[in-house]
Amino acid sequence: MRQATNSPITVLIVDDSPFMRLTLQKILSQDPEIKVLDSARDGREGIEKLQALNPQVITMDVEMPVMNGLQALDEIMRWKPTPVIILSAVTTEGTEATMKAFDYGAFDVVAKPSGGAGADLQALARDLNEKVKGAAQVDPARLSKKGIISRMTIKSSPYTASQNTAINSSQPSTRLQPQTTGIKGNTTSQSSIGKNTSTGMAYPKYPVEIVAIGTSTGGPSALQKVLPQLPANFPVPVVVAQHMPPGFTGPLAQRLNGLCPLNVREGVHGELLKAGTIYIAPAGKQLQIVRRGGQLQLHIGDEAPIPTLYHPSVDVMFLSLAKEVGKGTLGVVMTGMGNDGQKGMREIKALDGFAIAEAEETCVVYGMPRSIVDAGLADRVVPVSEIGNVIVDCVLKKE
Repeated sequence: MRQATNSPITVLIVDDSPFMRLTLQKILSQDPEIKVLDSARDGREGIEKLQALNPQVITMDVEMPVMNGLQALDEIMRWKPTPVIILSAVTTEGTEATMKAFDYGAFDVVAKPSGGAGADLQALARDLNEKVKGAAQVDPARLSKKGIISRMTIKSSPYTASQNTAINSSQPSTRLQPQTTGIKGNTTSQSSIGKNTSTGMAYPKYPVEIVAIGTSTGGPSALQKVLPQLPANFPVPVVVAQHMPPGFTGPLAQRLNGLCPLNVREGVHGELLKAGTIYIAPAGKQLQIVRRGGQLQLHIGDEAPIPTLYHPSVDVMFLSLAKEVGKGTLGVVMTGMGNDGQKGMREIKALDGFAIAEAEETCVVYGMPRSIVDAGLADRVVPVSEIGNVIVDCVLKKE
């Protein structure tokens, strides 16, 4: 993570629309912690100004003449990795391009205003400023094509590799082994976990009834690494809350469905959860789980039991699972800004559920997982390439 300084965060705006360049500059310049260095009209000019000005963060339109946003992003990530926030229209073409942008290493996406209404601009300002500040904290070395870097050098994680086993993406069966001491803030109750006596690794004490995954910035790329590891005969349902603008979670579900042995789709209000299906929470709504006649069912709407800025909220999803499933919940928190998920995970853990957090070494932003680890709620801390296998082991109790 970059060291915080008193200097403002420097930003380059790349957009072919004069109106959007002016709008973005006005929005960003109102925040004293952000400084717009310049703007560019297309991807080629953006690359030239990146070389000359060395901004900390770039905002990038997708559809531009001369060189479009995807071409420019591809070039930037190969030549000079820099956090790039994609501004995309909520259209079929725009959302498809955004999914490709995540493959190329985009930091995050912000939805363009649909019409210029005041509410749209206020939402854009809030979302964009937050993501610019988050992007400025990211080590550019963690950004590359295909999202998060594949190399993983473990330096100070509270979990270490099994004896004599190197951690790398070519050995997907590698597990991490928790140390017995030195885990900051670790107050996890040992009554909620079982432990393999030969390896010392933690496993759920009770059968897993459902897997719930929460993530934010860096999540689309992380999900593409984790979910394909779940086999076609996976015996429980999976629910996912991914922070994204409205209109983008449907295309994300379609993309993941093409990569995974399991069926992946955007969740629909009222449908019964089926084993071996992955349900993506619709952006702009809250996903909660209710039990009807002994069966788990999706409840998707605007209401939430707690105040939250996020739609969907990981906390809201986790809290509903704590209430309806309790000890049969396996919760997973991956890369993302802030601490969404901590409150709900605390409730799950109080009821003897099981918690997995992504290791700092593979997070684009170590915010949400860190809040779980620092609160002592994590039973396992695992790099992203291993999370899927650990989920399978925990559900199937492969000790």
